[in-house]
Amino acid sequence: MATGFTEALDARKKRKIVWLSRLFFGLLLLLTLSSNTLLTLNLPKVRTEQGREGALVTTWRGTARLMPRQHIELSNKAEWSIKKVHVKEGDRVAKGQTLITYENPAAVQEILDVQAGLAGQKLSLADLQDDYIEAIQNYDEMQVRRTKRELERAQLAIGVQERKLSTMKSEENDRRSIIAPFDGVVTQVHATPQLPSGSGGPDIRVANSQQGYQFEMVIPDAFGRKLRTGENMHVQIDHEEKSIPVEGIIIDIRPITGVDGGAFRQEGAEESVSQPTSGQRVIVKVQHPNVQANERVSVELTQSEKFDGGMLVSNQAIRQEGKNSYVLVIEVRSGPLGNTFIARKAPVRLGGTNGQETLVLQGIHVKDQIIVESSEPLANGQRVRV
Repeated sequence: MATGFTEALDARKKRKIVWLSRLFFGLLLLLTLSSNTLLTLNLPKVRTEQGREGALVTTWRGTARLMPRQHIELSNKAEWSIKKVHVKEGDRVAKGQTLITYENPAAVQEILDVQAGLAGQKLSLADLQDDYIEAIQNYDEMQVRRTKRELERAQLAIGVQERKLSTMKSEENDRRSIIAPFDGVVTQVHATPQLPSGSGGPDIRVANSQQGYQFEMVIPDAFGRKLRTGENMHVQIDHEEKSIPVEGIIIDIRPITGVDGGAFRQEGAEESVSQPTSGQRVIVKVQHPNVQANERVSVELTQSEKFDGGMLVSNQAIRQEGKNSYVLVIEVRSGPLGNTFIARKAPVRLGGTNGQETLVLQGIHVKDQIIVESSEPLANGQRVRV
């Protein structure tokens, strides 16, 4: 009996030792992971980017003024009398805005007469419906058929009158006013209250913004020769102290010589140079609901020269060491507790710059993660947090 008790005690000690061993290794693993996490959180934080194929960019800028492409004359087709003119010359109008209202008492009275007749027909229809119900209740089959036919004829007549009334109301509503069919500017007003429409010529004349505006400018040959009619041109229009981007369409290009070529400069340069040169006189159509005549248009054209094997990198990523240039790239190292990220110095050979990006000719690869910003100064071989 004593032997059995001793064996049981030994087995309990062994289980306790196993449990304590597992607890110890678990705590050791937890402490290791926690210390690695805390270490990672204390590492410098960096922002990275990848290089991309790039080119040096040259920019030309020019300005012009918008002019309307079309005017439209509007009058009341039925020559109703003018009741009120709501706009004046020079007013800017929006699509759907009322320009002139008209009146015709005879047309209004005719609609009232048709409405009264329709109401009488509906009362007669109600009487026929009562007769139909009475015939059914009296089991008078002949009267039922006769009354049913009369009901159908009455319903057809009412339908005709309803359609006629709807058409009359629609025409009266259309003729009651002239509304702006588009955004534009009132250029002339001939309408006079109490006189018939068209007494002094077209009631109103509006510059049609929906047909768009146009501007004309001379562009240097270096840029103008690459333009084609029908192509889009991105422009900026100064409207109410705001710059509105609009896509214009080139409708005409003509060569011209001995004119100011506009502002020509390389991106990143501090000054622009304007000089006489040969160029192309370009006419561009623009269309936008919020622009109007005589507003200032700005055009910016760019051209690029690409270098094989070169990549564009943000200027922030370029670092200097004496006369030499380098970038810091991320080197990923695998370990039992996960990947670690190391900042590695990569010497580079540079091309040009446009003030925001620099062309790197040699020293980095397309898939390299290049450090652009860091929370603190970095050294070669230093661990970082991406």
